[in-house]
Amino acid sequence: MMALFLSRSDSLATSALPGAPTVTEEQAPRSAAWSTFRGRTASALHRLAWAVEPKVPGSR
Repeated sequence: MMALFLSRSDSLATSALPGAPTVTEEQAPRSAAWSTFRGRTASALHRLAWAVEPKVPGSR
């Protein structure tokens, strides 16, 4: 759940249709502390996932 929260998409107002208009939302200012926490937590979760990932024969 934490990974989904931290990896949320910041550009939800886009379309798959070519030439479709996009809606740009004004982003609220975020604190540097929140950005740092979010980045470090995401990095830790990625490292944890890589550590528990099973090794496949023939891969590096």
